[in-house]
Amino acid sequence: MPRILLLSLLLTLGKTLPASNCEEITIPFFTEQVPIQYQTDLLQIPRPEMTELGLRAYFRQMSTTKYDVLIRSLQQARRAFRLNDWLYYKLVRQVLMQIYGQHEPVDRTLSAWFIMSQSGYDTRLTYLEDEAYLYVFTLDEVFEAPIIQDRGRSFINLTEVRAGRAPQRALYMLGFVPNGDGHAFTFAFRDLPRLRPMLKRQKVNFFYQNEWHALEVEVDENIAAYMEDYPIVAETQYLEVPLSPQLFQSLIPPLREMIKGKNEWQTAELLAAFTRSAFEYKEDKAYFGCSKPMVAEEVFIHPFSDCEDRTALFFQLAKTLLPIPTLVVAYPDHLTLAMALPAAPGSTIPYEGRNYYFTDPTGPVRDQKVGQVPKGYEQKPFSVLKHYSMSGVKQEK
Repeated sequence: MPRILLLSLLLTLGKTLPASNCEEITIPFFTEQVPIQYQTDLLQIPRPEMTELGLRAYFRQMSTTKYDVLIRSLQQARRAFRLNDWLYYKLVRQVLMQIYGQHEPVDRTLSAWFIMSQSGYDTRLTYLEDEAYLYVFTLDEVFEAPIIQDRGRSFINLTEVRAGRAPQRALYMLGFVPNGDGHAFTFAFRDLPRLRPMLKRQKVNFFYQNEWHALEVEVDENIAAYMEDYPIVAETQYLEVPLSPQLFQSLIPPLREMIKGKNEWQTAELLAAFTRSAFEYKEDKAYFGCSKPMVAEEVFIHPFSDCEDRTALFFQLAKTLLPIPTLVVAYPDHLTLAMALPAAPGSTIPYEGRNYYFTDPTGPVRDQKVGQVPKGYEQKPFSVLKHYSMSGVKQEK
């Protein structure tokens, strides 16, 4: 979206109501400054008693305020920047952090519960003494996050979504359901937000056909900021996050030039050579101290990456340069890909009437050969996580 158009969309936020009727603040949000309007009557609702009756009364009282001013402002920003559900929630949280200033965290949590409910989500609230936790209905697979079940639905704790494996306490769940027909919250990130990029140029060297090749690319470091505290979701969701326009435009053309005249096997070899040799390998826990799956662009931003990260990058490259049916293959401690390459000698996975050949994005380093089971995994069990037709990159079961 052109910057002038984006700015015009944001400027409309300041014209919703006369200035005398509402407050306007500017929220730093990644590389943007987002104007947000709200009515101060929201702040006049006192913290309730943490009981069933008290919390029900709180929601009713909040419903009598002019909360729609804030909701409308948040939704306009969401549309202007094309935020997914998780980034929308982060914006809500940052807005409430500024609006509520020195208030206790529980006040922001209660307000977030109200705002997310009024934003169309099916929410739940748990509480104990002076603490409260916001849960939201999701169909996504999320790991290391507290989850509760209610009425046949799964709800994830947004307040402590990265709680890890900390011991869980017994909490009360509020019986009141504000928006029982609300839609599911999704962590899917199939389109990047339209935020001003934070660009960095860097050189990438990779070993192919017994010599080193150098490329200069431009990456958007915002991508790493988006993913810094992202909940841990299913492995295939990371594969589906696209490259930024800047990285796509600086990386894909030179690679496309290199594969001119090559067949599918040779193209797969070049892509494997790139993902295997252009980056330093280190497992998440050795570098980050915890599990930290990356999306493709982060492989260029962080100094180290592992098999999951290389798989995400290979997938994004193949989506454009080698769009043939692909399997995402998981071993107990390794993630890789297999592709429907033309018949040839090699290790295959039969799947729905076709043979898929391993195209491991991780190793061996300085080796371009594909078509073999990853070294050390010849006798290990594996599972197929997803099948992609690569026709519009739609998943198939």
